[in-house]
Amino acid sequence: MVRIVPLYWFMISIAMLLWASGNFSLPYWMIELNSEPNLYNLAMHFSMLSYLDYRVANSVLGVEWTIPIEVFWYVCLPSALWFALTIFRTVTLMFFMLIITAALSYLSKEMLGTSLPIQWSPIAHGHLFMLGALAFHLRGRFKSYKGKTSNKWIAAAVCLFTIALLFDFNGRSAILAISTAIMIVWLTPIRASWVTRPLTTPPMLFVGSISYSMYLVHMFVIHILHDLGWLPDAGHIRFILIFGVTVLLSTLTYLLIEKPTNQYGRKLVKSL
Repeated sequence: MVRIVPLYWFMISIAMLLWASGNFSLPYWMIELNSEPNLYNLAMHFSMLSYLDYRVANSVLGVEWTIPIEVFWYVCLPSALWFALTIFRTVTLMFFMLIITAALSYLSKEMLGTSLPIQWSPIAHGHLFMLGALAFHLRGRFKSYKGKTSNKWIAAAVCLFTIALLFDFNGRSAILAISTAIMIVWLTPIRASWVTRPLTTPPMLFVGSISYSMYLVHMFVIHILHDLGWLPDAGHIRFILIFGVTVLLSTLTYLLIEKPTNQYGRKLVKSL
């Protein structure tokens, strides 16, 4: 919580102040779902309960709907993992959550005309946390495996991951999740240094350090640059500008907010 909440609250507060000031246009989802930058919206986000009202769940930053879901599962995951002590139980729970999600999404679409109340709720993503538990079980099982099968799995996972990044199609999130789980199971420096070496270079480690800041900041940056009329039409120049500003702001938020609060969190844990 100490790692996640401070930056989340900071970005929500800054964005809410800007949207309420009237100097910038409102974000897409705020307009689409007829929500407002008011105290109710702020309170729902600060309480980490914004998923209870889909109209505000993703209305401020355009990506923040995932954070309360993450916090929800941090609270509830221990109980789920107590049940998922074996691979069979983990898979059973994962498919149960998928079935519940499909049923609730259907009902939501029939009753409300949209499945967003379920898509932006914790229940719709429980199977992904169980996929993480499954990867944990399998990694332990195949830790000492020395056959060539591991290289095939790793190569397939990298190919799937690359395809999901480069092409827009339904199910991209599922492909990214599955390919990541496969790499968690099989990937080690000994088995595939061609993957681990590039991912552990100083620039990649730096981007990894500021990745949470980048996640919360990037849509905010795009919106502000667009409103200021500073976004060029050329795709590559546009990307470079957005990426550069995002990295700059993310570095600042990491140094000023994330790093100090992370250090405090580590001290807090050690003192318990």
